[in-house]
Amino acid sequence: MNEIYVGQDLWEKYGFHTNPFDTNPLTAESSFLPIAEAMVGRGSDTKESQILTNFLRNRGGGRILIEGNIGVGKTTFINYHRYLWEHYSRDRLFTTNREISVTSRWQISQFLGNILASLLSKLLSQFKEEKILKNSIFKEVLAFSRVFYNYNYTIEASALGFGGGFGKSEQINVPNISESQLLEYFSLMVLEIKKLGYAGLFLHLDNLELLNREDLRRTHTFFEEIRDILQVTDVYFVFVAKRGFFREVISPLERVRSIFFGRPVVVNALTKEQVLDAVHRRYHLLSITKDKFIAPVEDSFIEYLHDLYGGRLRYIMDALNMLLPEIATKRAETISTEQAQKKLKNLVAEQTREHLTPLEWNLLLFCCQQENFTNGYLSNHFSLPTSNISRILNRLSDLDMIYLDQKEGKNIYYRVSEFAKPLKDWKDDVMGKNDTTISREIDSTNKTRQLQNSRKQRLNRIIRFIQERGEIQQKDCAEFLKISLATVSRDMKELIYLGNIVCREDGKQKYYRIKNP
Repeated sequence: MNEIYVGQDLWEKYGFHTNPFDTNPLTAESSFLPIAEAMVGRGSDTKESQILTNFLRNRGGGRILIEGNIGVGKTTFINYHRYLWEHYSRDRLFTTNREISVTSRWQISQFLGNILASLLSKLLSQFKEEKILKNSIFKEVLAFSRVFYNYNYTIEASALGFGGGFGKSEQINVPNISESQLLEYFSLMVLEIKKLGYAGLFLHLDNLELLNREDLRRTHTFFEEIRDILQVTDVYFVFVAKRGFFREVISPLERVRSIFFGRPVVVNALTKEQVLDAVHRRYHLLSITKDKFIAPVEDSFIEYLHDLYGGRLRYIMDALNMLLPEIATKRAETISTEQAQKKLKNLVAEQTREHLTPLEWNLLLFCCQQENFTNGYLSNHFSLPTSNISRILNRLSDLDMIYLDQKEGKNIYYRVSEFAKPLKDWKDDVMGKNDTTISREIDSTNKTRQLQNSRKQRLNRIIRFIQERGEIQQKDCAEFLKISLATVSRDMKELIYLGNIVCREDGKQKYYRIKNP
């Protein structure tokens, strides 16, 4: 048998230590991609950095909201500033290992419990456990965290007998401890951490777009409930959310609005030049031999992805991650833009088309050409009833190919998901066959609608006929409407089922009249 070699060397062939298109946010802990060197477009000279820096320079703590579209790099932006303020500021700010992800299920006790657990996790990773146990406050928090840790979530590590860190979606459940006690613990922990040489705490709270999407009213209630916690001295609460969160959630709540920094910091997508710079920096930082590597794709393909995804780096990297394992060959080489575009479209089509009918597929391709679209717009274009379009839209939404973008009055606007966007320029080799099938689907749907309308009209005529005559037999109705007795019999049964008429039997004869209210 021929010898088979298997090894984790995909990126080594290109001259890299690891994947240059990793979608995870940059962090201070990365050994190959140090955030200070890999960071692009968010430096201290940018407007968003200057606003956040001025917020953090204000002694005593505060609350601020960072807004931006999904995938533009909000988390990396915050990680960069957390890194600077913990390691290079004269007035250092203590921060957690990772961002704290907020969920709609949280009560005040869970919000505080997860903050305490995240702080404790950082302390355990930074200091020996013996030092932590010498501090009575840290020791008490460690004790109830050990008891009440929710093991339904993945533990990041089991170092120090506690679990060396809490992952992004992990939670602490803290029963039998009152909210006031937890708040007291939090305040005391802030004081104890400051004794370690810090000016305060920098807490990064994420996932607010999910919280808002699930229930806007619940989100309002959540912020009203945590308002007092957010005013703990020397703690800087930095919330991260989608565009519009401040307007939808914070501004309407006068008491909450009054304690937040004047306006949100908006993080925009990177420019085309900045995205190329970010990728090139990764190439250089990850090269095994300094500056000796093979670029997996041409720069023009990255520029194409920038235009496709509006500069959102996460989706650009996602597309490259999906593509490269499919086109990588035994001999490392740079794939042309034409090859890469064709392969990406084919990959998305392969994963999409098998789940859709020809009509659904054609409608999706049409939607890919639109900035946004409504049920009514698609109904007019395809000459289909809105009920049919609704079913297709629900199907596409369930498959994450489209999503609800916004509501304006009675109009609901949808957009194509980032996953489906490569289909924008799709050219179907068998569109002729599909066109025939689609026409049949539309014709069949229209015929069904016509039949339903015709039947509805007939039922209404039967009701009016009975109202005029008072009581009739089936043969009377058949003669009046000039239809078969079999059809009348079916219609009468349906009207009885619907509660419009009743039947009276006199021997073998059946008489029908309007049902009394």
